[in-house]
Amino acid sequence: MSLEENKQVIRDFFDALTSGNMDGALALCHDDVEWTIIGDTPVSKTFHGHKGVAEDLMGEVAQAIKEEDGLQVDIIEMIAEGDKVVCRAQGTITGNHGPYNNTYCHVFTVRDGKIASDMEYLDTALIHMALYGKKLA
Repeated sequence: MSLEENKQVIRDFFDALTSGNMDGALALCHDDVEWTIIGDTPVSKTFHGHKGVAEDLMGEVAQAIKEEDGLQVDIIEMIAEGDKVVCRAQGTITGNHGPYNNTYCHVFTVRDGKIASDMEYLDTALIHMALYGKKLA
């Protein structure tokens, strides 16, 4: 696939996610997708496959946010080379303990038109505070 086609996969993924279409988002991921979130938060680990992303990751996050407020992800920029797409994005949602407006840097691997992996870099202190109510010194 071309670099632009790989970028479009990422755009389509975030469009599906923000519209609440989890099935559509998962359809853009390989069955054996690996999704890694950095840090030491309750969601900092590698999630494997559709079940891992949909149930383990998104299920955990769903318990820590106010879904009725909606999710917004704005892509700031994307850079592609080979099968890699680096996507800087700004996410907005309300956590159970306050605003959760995080800045992300995703390093995606796209294979055969689907997301094969993601390494997600973000503000982990914000996860602790806004989603889980942990006060940091």
